[in-house]
Amino acid sequence: MRSFLTELAHVAGKIARQHFRSLGHQATSKKGRNDYVTFVDRNIEETLSVRIKSQYPDHLIVGEETHEAFGDYEGPAWIIDPIDGTTNFVRGIPHFAISIAYCEKNFEPKFSVIYDPMKDELFFAEKNAGVWMNNERIYTSNCKTLEESMIACAAPFRSMDATDDVFAIIKELQPQIDDIRRAGCCALDLAYTAVGRCDAYWELGIWPWDTAAGELMVRCAGGIVTDVRGNEGDLLTRRSIIAAATPELHALLSKACARLQPWLDKAPYTDHLVALQKQA
Repeated sequence: MRSFLTELAHVAGKIARQHFRSLGHQATSKKGRNDYVTFVDRNIEETLSVRIKSQYPDHLIVGEETHEAFGDYEGPAWIIDPIDGTTNFVRGIPHFAISIAYCEKNFEPKFSVIYDPMKDELFFAEKNAGVWMNNERIYTSNCKTLEESMIACAAPFRSMDATDDVFAIIKELQPQIDDIRRAGCCALDLAYTAVGRCDAYWELGIWPWDTAAGELMVRCAGGIVTDVRGNEGDLLTRRSIIAAATPELHALLSKACARLQPWLDKAPYTDHLVALQKQA
């Protein structure tokens, strides 16, 4: 499975590199406010889906651009983000990634890969085995305090309702920590947390394809991942994430992010993949 995932990531990365900085405005469309999709996203997702189905025709594929109906499905599944960081990609910023997670059953990731095609950095995780960056075994930073932490985050860009609370958290954290980064690519923020470049990452408004590969990496590298309420499971309904290098740092960040909990009971964060499937 490792070789197949690596092959998929490199095929997708080659397509992304071929079209980077060559997109015209006509090649980009919007799914919503500040939410872009390009023909490259669709091309990569279709290419990966064809390759997966050729090897595993009965496996389910849940992609950012196309989601197969899953109902009560509990079998093998693939969760794909063809380009995480599409806004960076569209604007010619070389910070985006291909994110692929393989779930053996119950949508619980067992293997995952995140590939940065511009830096040629490949992050691979296997449940209960570990995390590798370009074949080197890597661990989290083991940071336990806010004072020493570099924390990555994201600001709301689809819905502005929670903006005040999100920036209040940033304002509260900034004087207590080493620094904050907002790089615009959830997959790489999680991969960086797994390998110690960052110490934590949090966001309100994520989807399974944003986090499935990366959260497995953080856990396999020794870190902790939950939503803002402290729930670890239920990947298909999760709309928030807190990932940290250690339980101690996770607890401190969870306390700072507690004000976000009520938002999970309000639109649009009540929308999740299971609910959308039932509405379809």
